[in-house]
Amino acid sequence: MAVCEMRKVCIIGESSLRDSLVRKLGRLSLFQPNEAKEELNPSLRNLKKPIIETEEIEENLSKLSWTIDYLKQFDEKGAILSFFPNKTVVKKEKFLNWISNFDWGKTYKKCQEFKEKFENINEEREALEEQYRLLSPWENLPLRLEKLQETKYLIYWLGIAPHQSKENLQKKIENIEGAYLRIVKEETKSIYFLVVFLKEQREEIESVFQELRIEKITFFEKGTINKKLEEINERIKGIDNEVVKIKEKSREISKENIKLMSLYDYFYSLLNEKRVAGCSCSTSFTFILEGWVKKEEVQKLFREFKDYSSLEMIVQKPEEKEKRDVPIALSNKPLFKPFELITELYGVPRYFEIDPTPFLTPFFALFLAMCLTDGGYGIILALLAYLIPKKFEVGEGGKKLFSILFVSGLVTIGIGIITGGMFGVEIATLSPFLSPIKRLVLFNPIKQPFVFLLISLAVGVIHLLTGIILEFWENIKRGEITSAILDQASWIILIIGAILFGMGKIKVLGNFFTAFGLIMFLFGIGTLFFFSGRKSKSFLGRFGKGAFELYGLIQLFGDVLSYTRLLALGLATSVIATVVNTIARMFSGVPLIGPVLMIVILIGGHLGNIVINCLSGFIHTARLQFVEFFGKFYQGGGKSFIPFKQEGKYTLIK
Repeated sequence: MAVCEMRKVCIIGESSLRDSLVRKLGRLSLFQPNEAKEELNPSLRNLKKPIIETEEIEENLSKLSWTIDYLKQFDEKGAILSFFPNKTVVKKEKFLNWISNFDWGKTYKKCQEFKEKFENINEEREALEEQYRLLSPWENLPLRLEKLQETKYLIYWLGIAPHQSKENLQKKIENIEGAYLRIVKEETKSIYFLVVFLKEQREEIESVFQELRIEKITFFEKGTINKKLEEINERIKGIDNEVVKIKEKSREISKENIKLMSLYDYFYSLLNEKRVAGCSCSTSFTFILEGWVKKEEVQKLFREFKDYSSLEMIVQKPEEKEKRDVPIALSNKPLFKPFELITELYGVPRYFEIDPTPFLTPFFALFLAMCLTDGGYGIILALLAYLIPKKFEVGEGGKKLFSILFVSGLVTIGIGIITGGMFGVEIATLSPFLSPIKRLVLFNPIKQPFVFLLISLAVGVIHLLTGIILEFWENIKRGEITSAILDQASWIILIIGAILFGMGKIKVLGNFFTAFGLIMFLFGIGTLFFFSGRKSKSFLGRFGKGAFELYGLIQLFGDVLSYTRLLALGLATSVIATVVNTIARMFSGVPLIGPVLMIVILIGGHLGNIVINCLSGFIHTARLQFVEFFGKFYQGGGKSFIPFKQEGKYTLIK
């Protein structure tokens, strides 16, 4: 069974042992604590939950996290490797020394000061830039700004008018005796101008401004516009210098980021320990801590705590009422292990449910290979999937993903040989020394799409039958023999009968199989019609349910047709590969740079084709598993087994 058997462990000991026990459990990484519930364990009714203070630790974690994130932007090495995050190995001596002696609070305050100063001067810079934008159109203004104040006889107004109003504005100002207009600057949409007029002409000028929708501008600065613009530029340069200095100081402090990360992991582990301790119940002298352990690791747990004389452990099998609370740990063979990622994307199985991983593995790899079809693409995919985890730290999930792609790449090579495709070139046209491989070519998907369609539908039927058989087996295990025979077995007989009948009709099989297939098909239909509604009390209800169950034939037909997407994606990959080769040949004749262009197009085109079709193939293959396959037998919804362990977010202690 791929779902590990779990055992519920109840640890009882003296209160003084609790913290050291929790710390050791973290080092062992095999125990998942469980919140004690009175309804599951009535003996806990008279015990009290411990009061665990975590506010200070959480505040420290928040400050450290902020400081680490702030300094990361100045760590050039960290920025390069951020796509493949990697934990830093730290020696235990250094780790303990930093915890005891490093004043991280001082670093936090410095970073806060830098951040605050940077934000303030950045706001000032934005304000100066806005001021410069407003002043720059007036740089040719012939007067000092303080001269624009109203005098005993004259008034000075600045305005911005739409460019299309220029001629109209000039005419109206000319018609006002004694008024003077000076265009300061013209732009595509606006004109900037100065108008000087007598005080008694205020109303006339105001009416012109209103009529032409002119924006009146007022400056409170002193001096010339050019002088003001120079001052703004000088201040912006000063701000830029200050920013450089702040970044340099921050970059210098960022060298201590590993210390901050170590402190973060220390507090993070401490917080986890306190949370685990908070799951316990206690009296004045004893404590009880419950949790889950894999069955095969129970003896290891006993061995590790055999020296604790005042400690008792009670091991129990999970009861029926606890089955929803039992955490799920999957245990598959190395070949199937990576494909647990697909199952986890949908949801891990419940404790008493079958793990679909070993059954989806061959289908997933085959379907993705059929979507790619090209043997050359399979070679590239397998090589990349093998080398990337070797060169970069991609995490546990990344390793599983690349392992899936590696296996699928190998299967794609086989599919490519069968379909005769290698980087969009037919294997039949290659060198004679490849004649042993040429004999393995069965069909060309582009020239014989109907053959590819039949293969896609055939593997689809096998996929669906596998799902129904798994549900049949699940019912047998649960003791629901009647449901297994009347529900799943009826569908299996019906589908196999339809296949035999169809193959007989197209003369693949003889008349005996045609008749036998028809009998099986009719038997399956009759069984479903008469017995699907067996639980219904009314006569009409039974036959209504049977008729509705037979309506599922349409759904089954639709499910089978869903596998035509394998044909569509496989043909798309092959056609695009051929098009890339054709375009490359066209450019190969360009003088001088033709061969270079051809190589660039071939490499870029084929790599792009691999990426796009691998992504779409992965998505559609996953859909076939989740909808068509899982829909026949699988529910999921379990909770993953996550053992408590002393694991840092940033560091690994050596």
